[in-house]
Amino acid sequence: MAFKLVYYSQQDPQWKTDILGFGDPGDTIGYVGCALTSVAMLISGYGYTETPKTLNKKLKDVGGFASAGIRWGSVSQIYPQVSLKSFIPCTNSDAPLAQIDAAIAAGQPAIVMVDSTPAPGLLTHWVVLYARKGDDYLMLDPWPYQTDVTRETYLMPRYAQGNPLKHAIMHVILYERYTSGGSISTPASTTTATPTQPQPTPAPVPSTGEKPIPGGLNARVKTDVTAGLNIRSSIDTSSMANVVASVPAGTYLLVLDTDGEGKIGGVNQWMRVRDAQGHAGFAAAWYLEKVAGSTPPAVTGPASTPVNEAPSPTPASIPSTSSQPLEDEKALSVVVSSSVGPAGLRMRKQPSKGAALIAILSAGAHLTVLDAASKAKSKLGRANQWLLVRDGKKNRGYISAEFVTLA
Repeated sequence: MAFKLVYYSQQDPQWKTDILGFGDPGDTIGYVGCALTSVAMLISGYGYTETPKTLNKKLKDVGGFASAGIRWGSVSQIYPQVSLKSFIPCTNSDAPLAQIDAAIAAGQPAIVMVDSTPAPGLLTHWVVLYARKGDDYLMLDPWPYQTDVTRETYLMPRYAQGNPLKHAIMHVILYERYTSGGSISTPASTTTATPTQPQPTPAPVPSTGEKPIPGGLNARVKTDVTAGLNIRSSIDTSSMANVVASVPAGTYLLVLDTDGEGKIGGVNQWMRVRDAQGHAGFAAAWYLEKVAGSTPPAVTGPASTPVNEAPSPTPASIPSTSSQPLEDEKALSVVVSSSVGPAGLRMRKQPSKGAALIAILSAGAHLTVLDAASKAKSKLGRANQWLLVRDGKKNRGYISAEFVTLA
């Protein structure tokens, strides 16, 4: 039985807000469910229809998670015909490309881990590889929200981070379905074979009339963002009310963040941008790609701020100890809600689920908000919102506004 491509997005509204496994309140499938979604695509491709939502429940029923981390071998408890064949860490060694190629040639796709952002450190992300194309692979990437399984998506342009293929892949998971083999069926052809000659990766083509914006670092909307990219006045994606503009694939955007170069392409990263018409605000960095030859300008002062936008994330480091709320406003005091449970609330170095951890705050902990109080109040109790705070031990960092209330 040939493997058939099935695409799921962890961002699908049907399950993106579901808690992943036994994770913390903020560990949703939409944020950290790439491994689960990759397994769901693999299982469904073998003919066992599972969505991230249904697979999440079934794995929980068999103890298939350690907190929010999937136990890869637990898949066989649900589907005995599917066994975990190989578990290969290769962060500090060459990826076993020949082994991946052999699996794909036998009709068994590979689930691999990559670094989702060029920023310093490792922000892990899992995808499904189903065909070798020269010195690259075609993949099913669970992060974007697009449903066209016929679109070819290459691994290297999105996740190489300047590394060769053997170093762009950092972990390999190989499953084997006993009755599968021989081919991988795709909508475009009966089988997906490994080409004998390298094939060039198609370069993104900007829309007619688009060109880089003078004045600094540019990023471009990826060609597979066929529905267009929204520029928002805040990073809240719960409604369209904060959309400043929507731009098509191939559009060049001027990057306003001083640390923006490291954010481009980063999963769970947001960055401030401006289009050629002057619309400025936040854009999802994972839908953007770098533009060759574009460099950031010399920083002589604060970047311009779009009208009515939410307090923007600071550069990669946490503000110095001299940072204070606006002088004409009283500092806002908040308390960690009991909804975080015994796991507590994470304080992080950047406003991102993938950022480094600073501290874990217990329910009832009192915090001082370092953002402007007038804007911070509107974020309290809301998902996908971040607050810059200081705790009683003088730690400073970002917390999810969803799990705090006024003190």
